[in-house]
Amino acid sequence: MQILIDGDYARDQQGTGISTYARTLAKALITLGNDLSWLSGASGGDKREPLADAAAVADQLQPARGPRAWVQTAGRMAEGLSASTVAARKINRGNVVVAARSEANVQAVHLAPELYIRAHYRHMLLRQFTTVKVGAPVDVLHLTAPLPIRMSGVKRVVTIHDLIPIRLPYTTPDNKSEFIARARTCVRESDLVITVSEASKADIVNLLDVDPSKVAVTYQSSDLQPLTVEEQSRLPNGLSRFGIVPGEYLLCVGAQEPKKNVRRLIEAYLEIDTPMPLVLAGPRGWMWEQEVGAALAPLSEKARARLKFTGYIDRDDLRRLYAGACALVYPSLYEGFGLPALEAMISGCPVVTSNISSLPEVCGDAAIYVDPFDRNAIRQGIEQVVENAELRSQLSGAGRKRAQIFSFETYLTSLNEAYSRLSG
Repeated sequence: MQILIDGDYARDQQGTGISTYARTLAKALITLGNDLSWLSGASGGDKREPLADAAAVADQLQPARGPRAWVQTAGRMAEGLSASTVAARKINRGNVVVAARSEANVQAVHLAPELYIRAHYRHMLLRQFTTVKVGAPVDVLHLTAPLPIRMSGVKRVVTIHDLIPIRLPYTTPDNKSEFIARARTCVRESDLVITVSEASKADIVNLLDVDPSKVAVTYQSSDLQPLTVEEQSRLPNGLSRFGIVPGEYLLCVGAQEPKKNVRRLIEAYLEIDTPMPLVLAGPRGWMWEQEVGAALAPLSEKARARLKFTGYIDRDDLRRLYAGACALVYPSLYEGFGLPALEAMISGCPVVTSNISSLPEVCGDAAIYVDPFDRNAIRQGIEQVVENAELRSQLSGAGRKRAQIFSFETYLTSLNEAYSRLSG
């Protein structure tokens, strides 16, 4: 099949779990023998200059600020309002740009400059989707999130990872009525809805009134690999620049935003008498000052020294952090899947996580579960794993075994079965 995927999430190397999902999806569809193309909404292209187009689809532009940003936003709104249909042009990258690993086997890229931004404004203001035309054969349009775009004459698949803007509206900045309208239209117009857990499927079916037979669960996989024996021998040196040593720190991974429950985690951790620092690996997210900043404000210098914020970390450092941690502490308020929990299990890192949403489904018997809304429960869960070496060993082994359920091979099988519904 000729499959077209929205490409902007996949090219964001510092992005969220959706970015990881998009790259994994592309790899899987190619492995299954499909011809795959990206639909890019990059800025900065020029239809009169092929080199500018080729560069734009691989560029990482910094957002405009100040008056320039206001002018840019007004222009995008105007374009979104005026253009109900957008034509994408095929980009011949050739050997111009060295391909990122996520794009190495993708046959083509089709560019509709600023497509997703302008489509967002059109839907926000008019509640109308933007139609895309591509000058190449396409059998399936697969959106990796509920985006307000459509194509005529093709099968349509949409992945909905979660409905957190509805289930926990206070944890996201989305315009909730716009999100609900967009999600409803996506599921109504799609031939197949894919999601990443049975918990998310239940939300989609119940909240969006979708026929359960239209929704397929394909558990997410991860390409993260545990450290080799040689890498393990170098782990102390690899962790030294963070000021930590193997086995002597607790870890939390992810963007520091309200749904990750970082404030409550910090408060629970600081009640524990342990020399182990808490390493918070990930970028600052929405409402950081109100959540994490507020938790830090009253702390003494000594208490603050127990917390280590790494900011964004690359894949290799992430592997080292999982490998050396006493435990991953992940008391998220809600997850569609919970990729850090899977990555920790792959790495043999014990997991303390929430007893709600998809996390028990992902971790099974390989985690300590806590009520994420109860600070005392989080504290007790951490104390359990810190104080019991035998428990940590059991969780490590159980996690490695559990992670095998979410292998790439299993993902291929479930994705292939889901796509087979399109020809039914």
